[in-house]
Amino acid sequence: MDNKVSKIYPVQTLRRPGELFEEVEALAGIGYWEWDEIGDNCTYCSEQLARMHGVTVEEFMRRATSMDADLEWVHPDDREHYRTQTLRLRQTKSIVELEYRIIQTGGGEIFVRERGVAVVDADGTHLRSYGFILDITCLKTAELALRDLHKHQEEILDQRTRALKLSEERYAFAISGASQGVWEWDLNDEHNYLSEHWKLRLGYTEDDLPNAPGLFIKIVHPEDRSNVELAFQAHLKDRAPFDVSLRLLHKSGEEIWVRALGHAVWNDASRATKMGGTISDITEYRKLLDRAQYYAERDQLTGLYNRHYFMRIADDLLYKSSSNCQSSGVAIIDLDDFKEINDCHGHPAGDSALIVLAERLVEYIGDTGIVIRLGGDEFAVVFSTHLSWAETIEYFRSLLEEVSKPIPWEGFMFECSASLGLVKKAQANGSDVNTLLQQADLAVYDAKAAGGNAVRCYSEALLSTAVNRTKILSSARRALTEERFLLCFQPKADLQSQKLAGFEALLRLSNEDGTLVPPSDYAEVFEDSVLACRIGEMVRLRAIEQASSWLKAGHDFGHIAFNMSPPEFQAYQRDAQFVDRLIEAISNAGLKPSHIQVEVTEDVLLTRKRENVSSILRRLRENGIAVALDDFGTGHASLLHLKETEFDLVKLDVSFVRSMLTSDVDMAIVETITKLAAKLGKQIVAEGIETQEQLAALQGLGVAFGQGYLIGHPVPGNAVHFPS
Repeated sequence: MDNKVSKIYPVQTLRRPGELFEEVEALAGIGYWEWDEIGDNCTYCSEQLARMHGVTVEEFMRRATSMDADLEWVHPDDREHYRTQTLRLRQTKSIVELEYRIIQTGGGEIFVRERGVAVVDADGTHLRSYGFILDITCLKTAELALRDLHKHQEEILDQRTRALKLSEERYAFAISGASQGVWEWDLNDEHNYLSEHWKLRLGYTEDDLPNAPGLFIKIVHPEDRSNVELAFQAHLKDRAPFDVSLRLLHKSGEEIWVRALGHAVWNDASRATKMGGTISDITEYRKLLDRAQYYAERDQLTGLYNRHYFMRIADDLLYKSSSNCQSSGVAIIDLDDFKEINDCHGHPAGDSALIVLAERLVEYIGDTGIVIRLGGDEFAVVFSTHLSWAETIEYFRSLLEEVSKPIPWEGFMFECSASLGLVKKAQANGSDVNTLLQQADLAVYDAKAAGGNAVRCYSEALLSTAVNRTKILSSARRALTEERFLLCFQPKADLQSQKLAGFEALLRLSNEDGTLVPPSDYAEVFEDSVLACRIGEMVRLRAIEQASSWLKAGHDFGHIAFNMSPPEFQAYQRDAQFVDRLIEAISNAGLKPSHIQVEVTEDVLLTRKRENVSSILRRLRENGIAVALDDFGTGHASLLHLKETEFDLVKLDVSFVRSMLTSDVDMAIVETITKLAAKLGKQIVAEGIETQEQLAALQGLGVAFGQGYLIGHPVPGNAVHFPS
């Protein structure tokens, strides 16, 4: 190239480029610079020039303080050439041109062509220099690619044995994304080529795996060949990117995951003549991906599949199996009183128990289905079996026996029963897995309502009951918010003196129009633990408030008794402060503990945590609150509870009072209970006294207290009339 100076410009004629020039140079991909030869530093750098170096203009100006500083951006192999040409620029009046590679601050590499010229004064002193840098990366890449293609064509024409063996170094510029290995496939003669070092990596020598037709068939995993073929055909048909993850087989049989990138070469007739590209090892990446997939689909404690996986595959499993199996569906297994293990022994014990139970479920289910941990102490099974539905039910009953076997842990033996809900795929009428889960949940609820450790099957009746229950609970929540739950107070009398002894607080629910709802219509509300506790708290506070109001008014009301439901005891047995809060509320209202009585039914004692319930009752009595056993004689083990639990009062159920005058058996029972209570130091409260004859009979038997319509109806607190 001619390096002669075409013109020397006087210093005073130089001017800095304007905004229009900045736009032009950006469009052209040209960077402009100026250098102070006397101060040996850069005085101007265009935006485009800074971008070529991977920095801002300010950063470039800060770093470009000398030729040695500039060398930091120059490829090590090009630095000597750059230094020589730069010195030449400072020693000549000619235009100097050079090509070199810039190593960008971000790590990128580009090819550039630079042309500069010096500015001298009349004495020939170099004052400054200026020039342009052009990004020629695309040109260089194309040049190298063309050079490779030309050489390759020469090799084909010469019919040499290395015709298909192109170096990986040359492919680095011609094939996008080249990395660890190079491959080629001649579509004319099916000749295959793979980098030698990748053959070695796969355990083969050149003799074991020559570059010949069939090479790829030998090393590509059989299960991945169809995917590779589909991607290959898509590339040839639509020129879609060829980017495939596949497994290569090591000579030992080990699988190595690789990512294959490539593209075809088309001739003038638009016919693909060969495919070529690169492969890179992604085995570690795939391991991480598989591990992430495992954690996304598995419960980390038990190793079972989780709810996310269950929701994704259950439909497919049931669809595929239902046509081949006699019975298929979903079972939900909910452990009974599992919190007892966590509460008594801590979460490590609970976790250990869950792991053991998961292992038992998997071993028992085997190939019959897939076991999933839905969360907490709830599991599910998607099952398919050739058993009849009746046999399937028995199969799952046996599963519960397996679950309830003792679990050893650090010297303890846990027993953990479960409630199981079954739903058959055919019952869902084509519904999705969400519907099956909801139906199985209803069956579980029914099993728990029956006392647990039971199998229940979904039925339309369960759905109807559930819908009705939902309506009742929803109505109760709204009534609680709207304060439509009322307290009425029924008087209790000393039957011997016939004087007022106290009151029982009875809950009533009013409709929006003010009419009262029969108690039997909302009894189910108290099976919901959250609602039962909210309503129970309201009853206690209002009863205490009413007692305080009567006391301040000077009324001798005796006491107010209120009932506590089983769900409340289930909640408060884990609340050590419950009794303390109740005593504090009584004290803050200006009352004594003797002004309050607590009534419980035998249901609160029918639990594995009976000792915890007894502890609450004992603490109430120790603090001066009397405890009454309500509805005595109607429970499963009334005498046992009377013997083993400390009560102050025993309430004789209304059913005995109502029929004792017409049934010798019931009269005998009332007499026996009265004598037994006297022997045990308990006082009897007879419920449902409605006639003078009943009152006289109870007085004759020595019954201490009574209540019923004969003595007084339940009325709101402001409607109670005290004797003057």
